[in-house]
Amino acid sequence: MIPHQYGTGRLLGRGTYAIVREATHLETGEVYACKIINKQLVQGKEDLVRNEIAVLKRISGGNPNIVTLQDYFETAHNLYLCFDLCSGGDLFDRITSRGSYYEKDAAALVRTILSAVYDIHSAGIVHRDIKPENLLFRTKADDADIMIADFGLSRIMDESEASLLTEICGTPGYMAPEIFRRQGHGKPVDIYAIGVVTYFLLVGYQPFSRATSAEENKARIAGDYRFEPEEYWVNISGKARSFVQSCLAMDPQQRPTAREALEWPWFLSAATDFVTEEAKQGGHQDLLPNIKKALSERVSWKAAKFSVSEVKGYQDESVEEVLKDISIHLQHGHQEEKKT
Repeated sequence: MIPHQYGTGRLLGRGTYAIVREATHLETGEVYACKIINKQLVQGKEDLVRNEIAVLKRISGGNPNIVTLQDYFETAHNLYLCFDLCSGGDLFDRITSRGSYYEKDAAALVRTILSAVYDIHSAGIVHRDIKPENLLFRTKADDADIMIADFGLSRIMDESEASLLTEICGTPGYMAPEIFRRQGHGKPVDIYAIGVVTYFLLVGYQPFSRATSAEENKARIAGDYRFEPEEYWVNISGKARSFVQSCLAMDPQQRPTAREALEWPWFLSAATDFVTEEAKQGGHQDLLPNIKKALSERVSWKAAKFSVSEVKGYQDESVEEVLKDISIHLQHGHQEEKKT
């Protein structure tokens, strides 16, 4: 039950330590999403909750494309975080429900996401879990704002701490290679995740999609991806591909910053200049049929939905097994390097 000035609404979600319910402010009538955290369940992990609150307080209200913490209070048993209610669905739910979808639409979405990430990074924060499920629309209206949500894995870090984070966290399909390698990571991991999201936005499958999760892990660690099959990429511009390549650079220092990414030629293109001149079919091409086809034919994309912090399966494996599999690949790679 949500106390004080709020009325309790329907259940929106449930996690390991918390539930999310609609909460209506009794005086204003505004409806929010209220995250209710059970104090007993987070004993020993209170610092994670304090960190999330600190992150949200630092960034709330500064950008219409970032979910705002509207209220925070606690009782003897629970902590309550009241956020903007995003009722318009997540990124891919919205795209697949459209009647048509073009490269220029993808570019506009990515630019908006990047603009929000720029503000997040400027505030000294790294998100660490950018993925379609955390990119939500405020309402179901066609012109609704897209919003970055879920800052539970985010961290505040100074410029001098650019690569001091070493724990493995995030969602496997969107995690940068330096996270898996425990080499230290920072803001570039968000740019990498945007690269994966962009690739997915253009064709409906991930850059490291393979027949098995083990093959996916190996490809992800090696940075082995291609713009294939050709039928999906023939009408995607070179500027879009170049942007994806820059974001997916194996070396985090080679990835653009959020500010540099916003100046990428892809976002500055005229509406008539998105499709490559050398594309055989030419002209503007509706990407939605290929995206729906890819989503129906490829099941590996579903694996990316499961966070390391969640106790869920990753295809036929647990998250722990996935990380063990990745560790084996890394050890094998080091052994090969020693041989050479």
